[in-house]
Amino acid sequence: MFRIVEIASLMVFSLCFLARAQERPATSEDLHKLVELQGIEVTGTRLPPNSVIRISGLKIGQMVNDDALKQASDKVTSTGLVKSVDYSYSITPGKPGVSLTLKVTDEGPLLPARILPEEDSQPIWACLQSSDPIFSRDMPNTENAIHFYAINIARCIGSPRGTVRDPVPATVACDGDGKSIAINFRLPIYRGR
Repeated sequence: MFRIVEIASLMVFSLCFLARAQERPATSEDLHKLVELQGIEVTGTRLPPNSVIRISGLKIGQMVNDDALKQASDKVTSTGLVKSVDYSYSITPGKPGVSLTLKVTDEGPLLPARILPEEDSQPIWACLQSSDPIFSRDMPNTENAIHFYAINIARCIGSPRGTVRDPVPATVACDGDGKSIAINFRLPIYRGR
């Protein structure tokens, strides 16, 4: 709830600035007013900024409002790789539109991600990283992050038409004290290819 209130207050502040420029008080309708997106900056994350922007679905020149930015933030957090995405606008006097800053808070701690059997893992890692550098060999132990990796690993082992034969099961490996030490994705064994 705090995130939504904080985000809404940032939007109201920004839209108040726009309203002042138009010499009228800001209204709740200003949250739904569309403004052109002139730039996007990503801060606070270990993830590649271009990957965060791609997952968000935001594009320069797009018309956005508070609802569109909430949806974009939800797309990024749905990966399970980040805890939250807060955003704010900045306005450059004399220029149309707004610049957007996405402040991303990563999930943690990170665990090693392993694809088993390891002798078959290199082509899968190459496929993942060529599709998006967001896929590293360290990841947070969240259900959504595990699902995000599992469906993309399944995509990499799919048939030439891009269909997935089987879901890729994942387990969290623990040490003798029950502490999580790695996330293992086990490749299916296909018989009679």
